[in-house]
Amino acid sequence: MAVSKRLQRVQRTARMVGLLTLATFALGAASLYLPWSMVQENQARLQEKQQELQEAQQAASQLQQVQDELQTTQRNLQFLERGVSQAAYVPTMLKQFEQTVRQLNLQIVAIRPQAPPVKLPTTNPDGSTDSSQPQEPPKPYDEQLFEIQLRGKFWDTVRLLKRLETFPKILAVQSLNAQAKTTAEESTENPDLEIKMVVKAFIFREGRGQTSASTSGG
Repeated sequence: MAVSKRLQRVQRTARMVGLLTLATFALGAASLYLPWSMVQENQARLQEKQQELQEAQQAASQLQQVQDELQTTQRNLQFLERGVSQAAYVPTMLKQFEQTVRQLNLQIVAIRPQAPPVKLPTTNPDGSTDSSQPQEPPKPYDEQLFEIQLRGKFWDTVRLLKRLETFPKILAVQSLNAQAKTTAEESTENPDLEIKMVVKAFIFREGRGQTSASTSGG
């Protein structure tokens, strides 16, 4: 019986050692799994941030490329404008204006150049000329007024005024007068108009560049 008791104690001890070994293994596996999952999560975050950084760098690079292309186009345009003499500038501008008008289904009735207003010198009460007024520096461009008569629909005229904001030459609308020609039977939402407008063209002298932008108004 002493031998059987000893055998039972050995078996119980073996079972306890086995349970302790199993528990130790389970704890070790859990302790390994937790850091590994944290490593995977951090790696996923790192890859996400790297992708965001790469996209931001690409966007900045594309923006710089567009800016460089814009500057190159502006330099090329200024070079071409300098090569166009004043004698060729006005016909080219009028031809571009005519093409724009036709694209908008408007009809040109007449285009007449107008003489610029004469600026009289300031005179003193005794009739003498006041020479103390400071003289304005010479402008790098000439100004030419044109009286333009058009015929067309109301909304086509509105689109023309909008198109002049991006016209290849600098034109400024000084005045506009429109009279409706719609009869009582026709719709008043888009009436036929007789338009008379005065436009100021800024003609850059030969050898100077021009900014290719258009403005409306004085």
